[in-house]
Amino acid sequence: MAKKTGVQENRGYTQTDDFITRTHILPLLTDKVKRQELINEHLHNPIGIPGKKGKSAVQHSEDLARVIDKFRRHPMEGKYVRVCRVPHTDYRIGIVSGIRGKPVKILSKSYPSEDSCEHAIFKKRITDLLKEYGYNS
Repeated sequence: MAKKTGVQENRGYTQTDDFITRTHILPLLTDKVKRQELINEHLHNPIGIPGKKGKSAVQHSEDLARVIDKFRRHPMEGKYVRVCRVPHTDYRIGIVSGIRGKPVKILSKSYPSEDSCEHAIFKKRITDLLKEYGYNS
């Protein structure tokens, strides 16, 4: 069997993503004080607040936006998503299979709002990323 090329293994993306993670994301998340600040900011504004009626939008800080952008780049396989079971009352965390047509695995814990579910996903992603790079959260 022929050895896979760098293109086939997607090394350009994975090595660049790893560099960005080590250089720009991990310093924010391994500092416990900074990590807690980001978690608190996300808790109060998990998906951003659009501008309306002449009021400016409430954007995430540069550091939080950087961390969220990292999480958005995660491959589809194993990615956490918000699943609405009952509008306005029952939201769950789903895990995407990465295979088109294969159902999302839905976790059992229920959240009362979109925001609380998004925040739970954010915290899971932080924990997973830190474990991936050998840190205890």
